Amino acid sequence: MTAVAPTPRPSVLHGLTWSVVRLHRTALWLWIAFVAAGTAWLLRALWLTAGDERYDPACVPRCIDPEPFDAYVPLQLQGRAMTLLPLAVAVFAGGALVGRELERGTAALAWAQSVTPARWLAAKLAVPALLLTVGTAGLTLLFRWVWSTGHPEDRPGWYENDIFLSTGLALVAHVLLALALGALAGMLTRRALSGLGLAFFATSSVLVTAGFYRSALWPKVETGLSHVGAADWSAERVAKPADGAGFGDPVALVHPASHYWPLQLVETGIVLALAALACWACFALLRRRTA
Repeated sequence: MTAVAPTPRPSVLHGLTWSVVRLHRTALWLWIAFVAAGTAWLLRALWLTAGDERYDPACVPRCIDPEPFDAYVPLQLQGRAMTLLPLAVAVFAGGALVGRELERGTAALAWAQSVTPARWLAAKLAVPALLLTVGTAGLTLLFRWVWSTGHPEDRPGWYENDIFLSTGLALVAHVLLALALGALAGMLTRRALSGLGLAFFATSSVLVTAGFYRSALWPKVETGLSHVGAADWSAERVAKPADGAGFGDPVALVHPASHYWPLQLVETGIVLALAALACWACFALLRRRTA
């Protein structure tokens, strides 16, 4: 009679989760510090913006603050810092989370005990994925709140790459993809430094490609050239055909503000699909090497 393999006890899974947290506690504290610093920065910007009477429609000219708070540069800096998150996550995942443990043999030691390779990898991905999703989503919501409180003329445009990523769901998806790509890079190289470099290159390529093709994710609409901002990446100058032969006045194909969420959802879906594919590749490669 063949014995049935027992299901893992809750204590085993609980211990595996906490082992991931303890082993990477330095990275955890750095993540907590980043979230705390970003939150404090954004709350300060929100408080200063709320005290600026320029943004009160009922305020008459005589109550305008002579030295109003300019949130443009702080929001740009915060947005740039947040869009660099995927690169930092990829470096951590490729170098420390997977690559270093495979290089030092600590992963094989765990497999030889009560933890299967699949459960080991699942814990390695699930624990940071949860922490990264919660922290990134919180920062994104707060950033969007602060950004939306500013006057449209005194804040970065929604179409700017840093602002677009930092105010919606796409940033969370890119962070999860970076985690999966970093784990895959570590699995492929089985070295900390090589995994770090490969993960950084792969994630950088994804971010650059996304920024380059983002405008093509949703059909544009036609508008006059006077409605196009100088920094609008969605703008495309074209010549409108006139009645009969020849061309008429030039127009522009742009994404209006109403296209923000369609663009966000399409990019998020594509990036999450890539993240799922990278996770599948991680488990497939692990099964092949440990079979």
